[in-house]
Amino acid sequence: MSIIGVVSMKGGVGKTSVTANLALAIASKLRPGQVSVVDLDPQNALHWHFGSEHSTSMGICGQSVKGRDWHHAAVSNAFGINCLPYGDCSEAERKAFEDLLSNRPNWVGDCLKNSRTGERTITLIDSPPGPSVYLRQIFACADLILVILISDAASYATIPSMESWINNSSVERPPLGSFYVLNQVESSDRLSKDVVELLHQKLGEKIVPVHIHHTEAVGDALAFQQPVLAYDPQGLSSHDFTRLATWTVDTLHQ
Repeated sequence: MSIIGVVSMKGGVGKTSVTANLALAIASKLRPGQVSVVDLDPQNALHWHFGSEHSTSMGICGQSVKGRDWHHAAVSNAFGINCLPYGDCSEAERKAFEDLLSNRPNWVGDCLKNSRTGERTITLIDSPPGPSVYLRQIFACADLILVILISDAASYATIPSMESWINNSSVERPPLGSFYVLNQVESSDRLSKDVVELLHQKLGEKIVPVHIHHTEAVGDALAFQQPVLAYDPQGLSSHDFTRLATWTVDTLHQ
């Protein structure tokens, strides 16, 4: 099993959307049933991208607090992606889960190995933005970290903090494969193009050579509770995610 952590230091960069759409793009290249997604974000939004309305089901938060295997949290969908939602939990349950994660630094990795989810080929984990116990768990178990940025000054300003997390994690375990994905790129906007160029100058080969362009189709797809590859398979964003999936699978196999 390979684990991909999808992370960011700020919200509003489309991290959950990238997780869902990249998962389906990867799944299209593999045998059925080989891709899972795990929602490690208390917002519990990832399942909506796959048309699942089981927001009140006991997700990984509740299962963990009750000491149960994560496979009990799995939610099926029409897209063949095994989705493990965070779950609609109480504040007390969330606090208990976060305490567990603080005390067991490898909890997420161990749960994935011990559950039926661990049998699948690739698992993508979505996370809340910014430093947190969730981010620490992802850095402890992921084989590949994808940091989501958009082409604005605010994203640029978060890079030193993310690089510090990556460097500190590399002290505790072998150096992580970590790369930056530019999302919602506006090709026709001069400022966006200037920031993209600045990001390439700063990050060099750490930027994935595939950008996800901004299109209305991504938002429209979510409104219909679908990944954009299902909603608009011939569109620009779908083409971008397909290329990103190819790069991701190739990178995992290097």
